[in-house]
Amino acid sequence: MGDDSKSRRTVLKGVGIASAAGLTTSLAGCVSQNGGSDVEGAENLGDEVPEIHLVAPTAGANPFRNELSDIVADNWEELGFEVDREELDFNAHVDQVVVEQNFDASLLGWGGTPERIDPHTFIFDMHHSSTTGEGGRNTPGWESDEYDELAELQVAQVDEDERQQTVYEAQEMIAEAQPRTYIANEGGYEPYASARVTDINPTLGEGLNSFWNLTSVTPTDDDTVRFGYPSEIISLNPMQDLATPDRQFVRLIYDQLYRIGEDGMPTPWLAADDPVIEDDGMTYTVEIRDGHTFHDGESVTIDDVEFTYELYADSPTYSSLVEDIDEIDTSGNEITFHLEEQYSPFVANVLGQVYIFPEHVWGDVDPEELVDYEDEDWIGSGPFEFVDWERQAELQLSAFDDHFEAPNADNLIRVPGSDTAQLVNDLEAGQLDMVGAVPQPTAVDRVREDDDLDLAEFEAIGYAMIEYNMRREPFDDRHVRRALSYGVPKEEYVEFIRDGMGTVTHSTISEHNEFWHNPDVEQFNEDLEAARQELADGGYGWDDDGRLHYGEDQ
Repeated sequence: MGDDSKSRRTVLKGVGIASAAGLTTSLAGCVSQNGGSDVEGAENLGDEVPEIHLVAPTAGANPFRNELSDIVADNWEELGFEVDREELDFNAHVDQVVVEQNFDASLLGWGGTPERIDPHTFIFDMHHSSTTGEGGRNTPGWESDEYDELAELQVAQVDEDERQQTVYEAQEMIAEAQPRTYIANEGGYEPYASARVTDINPTLGEGLNSFWNLTSVTPTDDDTVRFGYPSEIISLNPMQDLATPDRQFVRLIYDQLYRIGEDGMPTPWLAADDPVIEDDGMTYTVEIRDGHTFHDGESVTIDDVEFTYELYADSPTYSSLVEDIDEIDTSGNEITFHLEEQYSPFVANVLGQVYIFPEHVWGDVDPEELVDYEDEDWIGSGPFEFVDWERQAELQLSAFDDHFEAPNADNLIRVPGSDTAQLVNDLEAGQLDMVGAVPQPTAVDRVREDDDLDLAEFEAIGYAMIEYNMRREPFDDRHVRRALSYGVPKEEYVEFIRDGMGTVTHSTISEHNEFWHNPDVEQFNEDLEAARQELADGGYGWDDDGRLHYGEDQ
């Protein structure tokens, strides 16, 4: 962020401080322990509330969220908390928060890939109590029997209008409990070299990172597209608990039966047509394409598809995807899935997410070794095939010319960058053709003024968020979580730090996902007075130095 936006931030904070000071002066005899507020907390104080360890991205990993974390820490300290802010690169951040779940509060993002247009990931995977374990998507560890009933109900509702109402109710419950502060859907602009590539196709939720863009983009100077992204790939093993940047390239190498199309709906891919659905949604029959092969020339058969779904059942990371499948039958070129119970997002969330594995490569892999298995050639059947991977330097893929939807670029090279600013410099210097990240406003302005460059605009269904580890005190108290949420300057983040790029959100479902988004959930905008009242209502109080304490009776 440039100096101009910093000054605007300072002005805003100055206005708030001045208002509070004026209020304090006019209220003679009012308790002034908590920043001049007239909110009265507990009269008898107990222990100090523990320091908050806030994990945030480095400026190199994400300059926008880094700056936001600084403001949030200031606001929380103004509320009486002590805050220790730790900055981590993306991969280390994911390991500590998502995998190890070793954090108090974390400012991170959640990717809005196309398969997440269906609300199941946001409603069930991220909030159901069954997903609170290490590596699970319910990283806050929120558990609610009442909420679980809603999350389970929406899975079984075949009627879309009924399911929409359940998803609405689930969003309301999440907003009230605040296991996370949902901040902004981070749409914006991603730069590319219009003089060197054509057929750009940014899509909802992903921009230039989308599958449809990476397969449609066409180089004009040579046969190679060079794509920059501000993090390294962790793994190409589809059985890993993949971060979004990994998944976006793994899916280029491996096919699924269905892919989520540009309209957000499942479209036949390795499948020859839409599934035949029978028995009131309990049976799905899929015919696969004839004549398709893996990258090593071996045919993709119905046995490979059956093997894959049985393999997923043994997966320590993705077995939940197929847990509702009771039995599988095959006949000729068809596979039939018999479900244990109705599962409304089956096509999008199962048939559209399971990568098809070659049995002749993975057949001898011990199920306990699935996550750690290293295929030297990463053989799939997708539109790109693996060539070489020099970690921290580049990943090289080439077009699989025999694919039924072969990409336009003969070669695709993914280059990790230390930060987005450096990647934009490389783009301007002709070393990259696209950057899959949103630059700071000053860089966006430079790109606009460069005749050889252009910007791809997109809306997001993912978001920036702060999540609270409810396994620890005081984050197990909803009053604390709600108060901390009031300390997050969402409008300032979008309008000033991101220079108007993106939209403020208060729900786990983006407003750009119109059918499933509930616009009437409880809102948490920056309001430190409301935050103090929330803490007072929870029985907390402040000492003479403004430090927050438990009430003596808590």
